[in-house]
Amino acid sequence: HFLQGKNYFESRNMYYVVYDKVDGLVESSPVLINGLKVGLVTEISFTHDTLNRIFVKMLVDNEYQIPDSSIAEIYSVDLMGSKAIRLNLTKLNKFYKSGDTLYSKIEQDLKSQVSAQMLPLKVKAEELILSIDSVMSVVQNIFNENTRENLSKTFASIKETIKNLESASISLDTLMRNEKYVLARIFSNIESITNNLKNNNEQINQILNNFSMISDSLQKSNIKNTIQNANTVLLQANSILGKINRGEGSFGLLINNDTLYRNLENASKNLDKLMQDLRENPKRYVRFSLFDFGRTVIVDENGNKIKKRERNNQTDTSGSTSDNTIIYKVQIRSAKKQIKPNSQEFKGINNVEENFIDGRYKYTIGRYSTLDDAIKEQQEILNIFPDAFVVSFQGKQQVPIQDVRK
Repeated sequence: HFLQGKNYFESRNMYYVVYDKVDGLVESSPVLINGLKVGLVTEISFTHDTLNRIFVKMLVDNEYQIPDSSIAEIYSVDLMGSKAIRLNLTKLNKFYKSGDTLYSKIEQDLKSQVSAQMLPLKVKAEELILSIDSVMSVVQNIFNENTRENLSKTFASIKETIKNLESASISLDTLMRNEKYVLARIFSNIESITNNLKNNNEQINQILNNFSMISDSLQKSNIKNTIQNANTVLLQANSILGKINRGEGSFGLLINNDTLYRNLENASKNLDKLMQDLRENPKRYVRFSLFDFGRTVIVDENGNKIKKRERNNQTDTSGSTSDNTIIYKVQIRSAKKQIKPNSQEFKGINNVEENFIDGRYKYTIGRYSTLDDAIKEQQEILNIFPDAFVVSFQGKQQVPIQDVRK
């Protein structure tokens, strides 16, 4: 234990403490341990060598031994500022002897504590005042004469925009009412197409039966090429869907095109002609020996039937006989107008070949003797030309790939 009892009336031990200031400590001020008075201050004076240090002498009952490294702290006993010395004891087993000098400490007074607590608040208040001053400067700059004039012009523009939106809404409503009968005609044409499909149900069933008969042959065919072609089609379809989602292509044009119903009407008529030609010339579309639908008939653009010329009498439109060698190429672009060879549309690709076919300029790269090599090239450039696909030529004449495979 730190406190060891002895006779209270025995002499007291004398200790010294040196402070920078005493802050109201006087002679006879109590010396306390854990709030219990164990002695008192007997002398306060300046040190012999300087006036900046104060020498304090105190007496402590000798029944209380003070452990080494304990601190004699001056603190306020009450709100009135009365001072005393509080001994902060350590737990060492070594003790001070009478006449030793203790370590000193001074507790902050109430004013110092309040100042310390208020200092962060003061700093925050100063920062807040600076922020408010900055905000006020910004507000003054915003609401100057030029800004107010600009705001007035902005509100006027917004008002005009709202008027334009109202006018556009009225125009759209009028357009829908005027085109009501046109839409009715479109739906009527669609119904006609559906009826044609229904009337040709028997022939469609026959086609499906023929496909089922050749299923064994398809199983023995080159499935690898079929899968590669399917992947090509899927990539092309994905590219088309991406353009549709971005509002590009025909869908975006059809929304604002006032000739939509005419195009759809023409499309329905052409489809009707196609169905009629399919009934009378199935070998033109499905070239299997399983079909035998009689003579071959061609339907012209007016819907009239004309007899097809013999295959042996047909000649190349170019006027020259084509070679029988099949060449595969990769088509990367197609345009109505001619594209310059150094155009950025080719994205740095060299040796681009130009062909004018069916009224369009078609641009291809590569010349391959096998379809597999052409598909590999097409797969490698899909990241540059997402719409690229494989085409086949017999001499200078482009021929469908499905015909080449047959």
